Amino acid sequence: MRDSFPELIGIEEILEDIIEEREQDFQLKSITRVLKDESYLYLDLYIFGYTEQVNAEKLMILCEDVTDSIAAQQIMVQSANENSIKVDHLAADSDYIDKIINSLGDVLLVTATSGKIKKVNQAAQQLFGYTESELIGQSISMITADEELLRQVSQLPLALKSESWHQVKVVCQTKIGLKLIMAFSCSTFETSIESQYADSDVIQDFVYIGRDITEQQRLKNRQKAQYAVTHILSESSSLDNAAPKIIQAICASFGWDIGELWMPTDEHIKTAFGTEKQSLLCVQLSCPIEETPYLRRVGVWPMTKEVSEFAEKEQQIIFGPGAGLPGAVWRSSSVQWITDVVGDRNFLRPRLAQEAGLRSGFGFPIHASGKLAGVMTFFCREELPPDEDLLQMMAAIGSQLGQFVKRKYIEQELQEAEASIRALYEQEKRQGEELARQNLALEQTKLELEAANMELQRIAAVDGLTQIPNRRCFDKTLQLEWQWMERKKEPLSLILCDIDFFKLYNDRYGHQGGDECLKQVAEILDRNAQRGGYLAARYGGEEFAVILSQTDVQGAMRVAESIRSDLKAAKIFHAASKVSEFITLSIGVTTTVPAIGLSIERLIGKADRALYQAKLEGRDRIVCLDSKTEFQAEIGVFYDDCERS
Repeated sequence: MRDSFPELIGIEEILEDIIEEREQDFQLKSITRVLKDESYLYLDLYIFGYTEQVNAEKLMILCEDVTDSIAAQQIMVQSANENSIKVDHLAADSDYIDKIINSLGDVLLVTATSGKIKKVNQAAQQLFGYTESELIGQSISMITADEELLRQVSQLPLALKSESWHQVKVVCQTKIGLKLIMAFSCSTFETSIESQYADSDVIQDFVYIGRDITEQQRLKNRQKAQYAVTHILSESSSLDNAAPKIIQAICASFGWDIGELWMPTDEHIKTAFGTEKQSLLCVQLSCPIEETPYLRRVGVWPMTKEVSEFAEKEQQIIFGPGAGLPGAVWRSSSVQWITDVVGDRNFLRPRLAQEAGLRSGFGFPIHASGKLAGVMTFFCREELPPDEDLLQMMAAIGSQLGQFVKRKYIEQELQEAEASIRALYEQEKRQGEELARQNLALEQTKLELEAANMELQRIAAVDGLTQIPNRRCFDKTLQLEWQWMERKKEPLSLILCDIDFFKLYNDRYGHQGGDECLKQVAEILDRNAQRGGYLAARYGGEEFAVILSQTDVQGAMRVAESIRSDLKAAKIFHAASKVSEFITLSIGVTTTVPAIGLSIERLIGKADRALYQAKLEGRDRIVCLDSKTEFQAEIGVFYDDCERS
């Protein structure tokens, strides 16, 4: 047996224990043999004690062929290893996909057919303020009430979605109640992955990828309202005719529920839309409280039926001087905002507002040539914090309405004057010369008004001190040049410069001396900019900027050097400077070719970093940063082998 099974060698003591019945049996598992055809044979040996009456004790050895069993076990082990590797790969792929999803800047929501959320990404959690555990398993209706619209758009044919419904706009609500306008692209897909949120055998998931367009929508609404107001004024003959349309346009554009027009009036005169017209009554700004007039609500327009009772009750409301929201606007001569009208002490109609469900309100004055001609107030059924952009726009609309009132008043005067002139001409030809003089005076007034309007437009774009373009003009021009250079794929350069130690200059020479210094520096910048058809502007304080279209970095550096050279030649004394006895500039220059993925903010930021680097390196120099290399110039010399800041 040992010749065939050398595995028995070394276990003699175990065999003796079996013969002497100290052990019952012994097993040798998976004994391997290689056959002639190079296949494997696996055997199990079972050893028992066996005793006969005549013969001495013996051992019984049984052999079992377990080749098939071992092969099956090996296949199972190999399969288990392969499955383990697949599971590891699936886990890695799942982790990779999760990282991709969470890296998306857009919101991702995946819901089951029932509308319950199955998957969200990090952007969705951050935007809506919920954690993943708070969203998973919840209905998407907790985020938006337009769930059915999203589902319907998701199931539209692909051609129709790409043509008309590639995105759907819905109103969403965050955890803290803030309303957002989202643009979602919607789709569906069938999956074989079972979910506890599935409610049918056919598993269909809905995928919503959205972007927050609240600010874009607000801007669009503001532009829409501004256009509507301008259009209404161009077609209206009087404020009585224009006011209800303007109130309606503002309410419709921004979702406010009710608007009112208040006019200064004698306490006993009653006027309203569609009734007897009231002559224009204007009051000087910042008039004493004893001269502040009564305000009467002469027009009201409700957007919804819910607030109609608030509009209809007490239509002829008269507020005393400085009372209520209209009075507060009148007294301050500026826009006013009330977040909670029911709880505000100065709001005189809290009970009516509460019954109508009104929560927030604002008002703005109507200015006409330095005087107040009226007040408009608006209310909504939602509690909103102050919107500075909206208030600024309403202030502008108030001024626009004031100009309209003034223009119509002048037109009325012109019409009356023309009628009087015609009557006088027919009656007394001898007064012809006097009438001609009056006509000339009226025409002169008209020309002065046109000139005043042109001057207002110019003032809005020019810095009052230096008489070069201001920051507003700079921002608008840079935006236009960026778009133009992006279409032409040509370089756009930007120079930012700052007067060195200007505060010390002001301290030494006084603010009047500082103003003169700013004017001289601005003149040098403007002269150099006009040579190349560029724009020089006052960026803020003692900072200036130059926009150089179709100009590469070398051209920008030449302009910057020319500015430094002219400034040096001007020899503006600066005894308090720490780098020179004359006024000097620290200049930052950058160049880029506008394209998708780049931004104006990045261009300005790079120029600002270059300016900051120039200051760090000692001022009175130029530092240039562009997308490939960086240039420095010191004492009129520039080179391109410097380190990147």
